[in-house]
Amino acid sequence: MNELKKCERCRNSRFIYLERKCKFEMPQFPIEDEGECEHYDSWFIEYPLTIDGIDNCFNKERVRSLYDCGKLVRISPCGEEYKGKTYLGILLGDLPIGAHISFNRESKILKVSPHTNPGIFVPELKKIIYGCESWWGEIENPEDLKDITSEDIENTWYVRLIRDMAEKEEQND
Repeated sequence: MNELKKCERCRNSRFIYLERKCKFEMPQFPIEDEGECEHYDSWFIEYPLTIDGIDNCFNKERVRSLYDCGKLVRISPCGEEYKGKTYLGILLGDLPIGAHISFNRESKILKVSPHTNPGIFVPELKKIIYGCESWWGEIENPEDLKDITSEDIENTWYVRLIRDMAEKEEQND
């Protein structure tokens, strides 16, 4: 029923007037019939791979932080266990939370780069909380020491955008 074709996995395949075409005008090959195509280049990683080297970007010189380490911040972690409380935190800068891995087909080099997020040490909790799991902001003046309120969260541009989109969708239904 869902007859995938090898050409659907090829980078050289394009849709032209709602019809799949090969940019080299090669015939379509069903997956079962592994027809040889000199232009076949998969969109996906297909194994086995020949790797000629690894570019490891997990080092001090190649990991850059968008934030200044040591700044004081106010932080309201999203977890239910924190009950919406706001804490004083120390911004540690961007810290790795995972890895991005890419493969360059021409050079056959595997590149491993850090996936980073602002890390904030919260002394009261004795732990690091990441920006992606909290609402936080730098403390510029004493007024910034106030708690992060629901109103602050609701006034964040991306929360307002999501709410506006949801309202428009409801109106269209």
